[in-house]
Formats: sequence, structure tokens, C-alpha cells
Amino acid sequence: MSDRNTDWNYHPDLPLEPVPYWAWPPRPRALAAWVLENFLSASDRVVYILFALAVGLWIQPVTPDQASLQPGWILAALLRNYIALLIVAGGLHIWFYGYDAQGNVLRFDQRPITGRKNALFKFSDQTKDNMFYALASGAPIATLWEVAARLGYANDILTTISFSAHPIWFLALFPILTLWQGLHFYFVHRALHHPPIYRHIHSVHHRNVNVGPWSGMSMHPVEHLLYFSSLLIFLVLPSHPLHMIFLLYWQLLGAPSGHSGYEAVWIKDKRRLFVGGFFHQLHHRYYECNYGSPEIPFDKWFGTFHDGSDSATKRTRARKREMHR
Repeated sequence: MSDRNTDWNYHPDLPLEPVPYWAWPPRPRALAAWVLENFLSASDRVVYILFALAVGLWIQPVTPDQASLQPGWILAALLRNYIALLIVAGGLHIWFYGYDAQGNVLRFDQRPITGRKNALFKFSDQTKDNMFYALASGAPIATLWEVAARLGYANDILTTISFSAHPIWFLALFPILTLWQGLHFYFVHRALHHPPIYRHIHSVHHRNVNVGPWSGMSMHPVEHLLYFSSLLIFLVLPSHPLHMIFLLYWQLLGAPSGHSGYEAVWIKDKRRLFVGGFFHQLHHRYYECNYGSPEIPFDKWFGTFHDGSDSATKRTRARKREMHR
């Protein structure tokens, strides 16, 4: 591990580098290695693709009865999203913080996410507060967006493609959608950091300076509405319901895994499942940096990229002072 930063219990090699989609001159080997690691090996992305396949092909595919609003299929979608969130956020929380199954191995910040009562949070408890927002607002609003998309597919408002007719495009859409989500998230997130909006809406999420899995979906309802509005892309993007479900899960479930506070699930002296995002962990500690995702280099282009180094911390703190004068 290079350039050790003692502010953290653990961090990946520093300085962080943008995903090699945008490298110039192109680095095809590096890009192929990154795609292999994130989409064809044990990572949370692969899990959510498998979830999407299970839901879209077996558990609850889009069917003609979804052309109209019926309580049965809507409640089934809501229940399924609750179960998925409980499995991912709840499971990761129990593994990392309930059983403390791997201690501080691959943990970014070793400070506890719970402990003494804190009046900043509902119920004076960070985890209970985070669960409240995730379950009372996050899953229901995600389901509203999913219901709207299912109505669109069932009524032929959204253009549906098949794997047999467009196999390359069908497969390419999965990484393309993560790029789209990064682009969408950057601009929504920057708007949420506008002081009045931050104060009344985004501050709910940022009470979590040291994050855990339930922190990912701990947002004000207005932020949930904006966050899941990424599904509007399907109004113009030919796709299959599998792609919609993947994008939904990449956000609903990817936020808990990306806020887990750990880089990976560690079992028997080996990384078994990559989950954590140090890039976004830096945002929660330093706020005015890393607004987007590593896959879209807007932060690098617009001067808000924190690469984990001490010099980047100094630049970010100086920028914060200028912003709040």
C-alpha cells in the first residue's frame, strides 16, 4: 500500500485514480481489468445484476396486468424492496457492526457509528435514525419510481428491447447505466449542497459523518425523490425491465453497500465481496469534495476531487473556508 494516510484505519492505494474509462491516451488493459473486477467477479454490482435477473425474469417480471394500477402487484413490489433492503443493509450492518465479524480489517474509519446517545439523530441513535429514513421513505419512494416504470413498459410507453435482438447493447447497458447514474448523481448532489437546500434537506444524510450500511438510504424524502429520478432515463433510452430493476437496485442497495464503511467483506483471510467506496467516504468526512462517483470524473474536471492525500485535504479545507466566508 502506497502513500499511507494516518487519518484512516485503512484506505486503498493513494492517491485515488479515476476509473480508466476516461484515461487519455486510452488504457485498454486497465479498463478491461476494472470492468472484470467490478462486473465479472465478486462485487456488489454483480450481486445487484443477479438480483435484477431474479426479479425481472422470475420473481416479478413486467406483465400485462401491470398496465393499470392494482394493489396486488404494487404491494408485492414494495414488499420485495423492503426485503431486499433488509437483506443488504441489514445483513451488512449485522456482519460489520453487530457480530463485528472482521473487526477493523478493511475498515476505513474505526470510530464507532453508534454508542452514546446523540440528540442529533432521531431516537438519539444513529442506526435507528438511519433505518427510519431508509424504511419509511427510501423503499416506498424507490417503489413509486419502479411502479411508474413498470406502467411505462406494460403500456409500451417505454421502448423495450430484447437480448436476442440486441445482445451487445443489452449487455453494454449495465455498465452504461452506472455511468448515467454517476452523471445524474453528480448534478443532483451539487444542487443539494446549495446552502438553503443543504440546511433543510441534505443535512439529514450528512449527519452521518462516519457511515454505516443504513446511512446510505438515510435521506430526506425530497432527496429520495431526486435520487431515484435517474429512472427517467428510460423515457429516452431503449431498454429492458431488467435494466430498470438493476438501476433501481444499484441505487437502493448500492447506497448501503457503498456506505458500509468497509472496502470488502473479509472471510478466511481473503476479500470475498467488494462493497465499500472510499471515494464517497471522503465526501462524508470533508463534505465539499467528491460529489459524484469515480466513474464520471466531474470532480476532477471541476476541481472538487479528493484523492485521499494530505494535500487534497488541505485544498478541500481551504475551499470550504472560501465557500463559507
